[in-house]
Amino acid sequence: MSEAIPKALLSGRSATMKGPEADRTHQQGTFGEMEKGVLTLSDVEIMYLLEKDKISLVECSGRALSMEDFLRLATGEDPDLWMRYLLYSDLRKRGYIVKPGFGPKLEYRVYRRGAEIGKEPAKYLVYGLVEGKPVSLHEIAAVSSSAKLSKKDLIFAVTDRQGEITYYDASEIDF
Repeated sequence: MSEAIPKALLSGRSATMKGPEADRTHQQGTFGEMEKGVLTLSDVEIMYLLEKDKISLVECSGRALSMEDFLRLATGEDPDLWMRYLLYSDLRKRGYIVKPGFGPKLEYRVYRRGAEIGKEPAKYLVYGLVEGKPVSLHEIAAVSSSAKLSKKDLIFAVTDRQGEITYYDASEIDF
């Protein structure tokens, strides 16, 4: 007999889960943030888990939402959600543990493969870029400074028009 897919309750652009399903979902891939028995999933985590059939998403009325339904709702508030999801999904598929980054520019904190969350810090900060979309040198200097202050390696993730992502390790050069 197969287990029922755990339900996550939509709340804005995040979702919550309680009980053993929340613990299991959190432990199976370090998804979300667990606090006082409640697991809170971010928008990209919701999409990833929906795509993998690891959760079902329901509104407070009880109506089930597909990934496409959620994407339509959430992109009204965040037009960059699809690009952020592509980056999140690619990093997860490569075996990394991915958590939200610092502010809107440094998309994600990424832990080394096999890291113990809570016992060691994230190794990388990932800055998402879209091919053909201009970025100021001031913005690049700001994210570089943030990465340096947090003692993390800065990675530029460039998404092309086909949705393929290329990663570049950034390092500082002193003159």
